[in-house]
Amino acid sequence: MLDFRRLAPSTPAALAKAGVRFAFYSGQKTQDMRKAVRAAMAAGLTPEQALRAFTLSAAEIYNVADRLGSIEPGKIANLVVADGDLFAAATKVRYLVIDGIKYEPLPEPPEKETRQ
Repeated sequence: MLDFRRLAPSTPAALAKAGVRFAFYSGQKTQDMRKAVRAAMAAGLTPEQALRAFTLSAAEIYNVADRLGSIEPGKIANLVVADGDLFAAATKVRYLVIDGIKYEPLPEPPEKETRQ
């Protein structure tokens, strides 16, 4: 079981190298997801492969790539606007555009201090 955890960050790059379509999902806190993607990138996943796994690959897997997943005429454009590299730790999401409506994200709750 520990081997699976140890190898988890290298799995996306291995899948991409093998030509296997894969996608990320966001069933966790945004900061945790971005941290996991940074670990995958440190293990060989390119930024382009990471972005595709969140966008077009996910749309292809769900068979909705004709409507979602890339910015093209006639497609639904849900966009994330950030103040820097989307996967960088210090980057902040400034707003989202979902179906033409601008939304500002809720502030992240402060990290809890752990006492030892």
